[in-house]
Amino acid sequence: MIVMIRWLNLTRNVGSLLPGMVLYGCSTVIFAQVTALETETVSANAVVNTAGNSAFYSSAPSLSTPPLAIEQAIGQSVQWHPAIGEAVAILSQREEQIAIARAGYYPRIQGGLRSGYDNTYDESKSSQALVLSVSQMLYDFGKVANDVKAARAGVALGQANLLYTIDQIIRDTAYAVIEIQRYQNLFNIAEDQIEGVTRILDLAEQRSRSGASTRSDAVQAQSRLEGARVTLLQHIARLQRWQAHLASLIGESGSRTATDDFPAQLLSSCDQSESDPLKVPEFLIAQARQAEAIARRDLARSENRPTISIDPSVTHYLDNNYQVGPNQDRTQWGVFLNVNMPFYQGGSNRARVRSADFALRSAEAALESAKLIVKQGLFEAFTQTASLERSLESLARRDISISETRDLYRQQYLDLGTRSLLDLLNAEQEIHQSRFDRQNTISDLRRLQIDCLYNTGELRDAFALTRAPVQGVEITP
Repeated sequence: MIVMIRWLNLTRNVGSLLPGMVLYGCSTVIFAQVTALETETVSANAVVNTAGNSAFYSSAPSLSTPPLAIEQAIGQSVQWHPAIGEAVAILSQREEQIAIARAGYYPRIQGGLRSGYDNTYDESKSSQALVLSVSQMLYDFGKVANDVKAARAGVALGQANLLYTIDQIIRDTAYAVIEIQRYQNLFNIAEDQIEGVTRILDLAEQRSRSGASTRSDAVQAQSRLEGARVTLLQHIARLQRWQAHLASLIGESGSRTATDDFPAQLLSSCDQSESDPLKVPEFLIAQARQAEAIARRDLARSENRPTISIDPSVTHYLDNNYQVGPNQDRTQWGVFLNVNMPFYQGGSNRARVRSADFALRSAEAALESAKLIVKQGLFEAFTQTASLERSLESLARRDISISETRDLYRQQYLDLGTRSLLDLLNAEQEIHQSRFDRQNTISDLRRLQIDCLYNTGELRDAFALTRAPVQGVEITP
């Protein structure tokens, strides 16, 4: 009902500027009539193209859709957003890399048909045979072990990236809901401002007609009214923008309003000035990259060392040319101990070692950078929160004093004539500007609470997503 009343108030207040206009989502719709408030519906009899070359929706705002709470919006976004699905798929891919790396511990069995030229034969030089070979690594100086370590570090990196993506979606969705709350309230305040200035305009016109004041008073009031209407339309445009952004985050096509609720337990999120790095995705990403770089460096070094393997094989000849001796069997087998070591490969092995060393340095620097970024972000949010909370207290006291001033100015203007209409208009504008400032401060504080949760890695806990399934994956600390 509140949303309904406000939208109808918008039609009433903006009616003198653009009669019957209702702005919603990304459309501009002109309505011939609006039904009564108790019906809770808005109907359109005609649609007028106000831009000349733009198409507009002919349907009214959907007021039957309930407003979203911040928890509900976040739940929808994390279960739908394709960026999280992409991160989940990448994580699954990285998990399979562990199985690929561990396969190096197991024997490799190969078989096939061999056909070609053999100069050991006396007459026909052709040879055809079935070949079956097995190769089992015995010792490789850590090649497979380091490959497995690198794959496991890759999984840790995938997990950290998934947490990072989830936190990003949670933060972006929370921002969108907070901004919708902001501009819904600013929209209401702007409506009240139009109503207040309209009352002053009516008073000025009444006094002008009776000869108690000059026409300039009414002109001044009309000018302030036009400015208030412009402010209203600016807030509508920003509200539409954030509604569209929220719709893209939760996978809906229509605009949604939001409840003004904000979880009480989140209001103290900036009370702690320290964070646990093991909960912060940026730190976990840098840590996983460091572990992966160490494993890649060790792998590059082990590539310069020999690999010892045992290689049995069986050959079954398909022709008779194999009989170079009277006792030679058609099926021949052998077991061989092989030691393989690269002596020269154009310098590629040394280059790989140097590259891995530089990658490790980069990962170590990234780890320190992540610590700094998290610490800086938390400190900035912590200090801004303290400042805005003090500012909010001052604005509350200012609201009371300005309201008293406006009432006093109105009495002096009407009864004593010691105040001008300009004084009354300024007092009215100050009241609503103070309310604008107070609402902006409240919304800024809510954003800072989200920032503090983000920089401490507590977003998932705050919105009950830890150990909860998200697109088929259970989120663990």
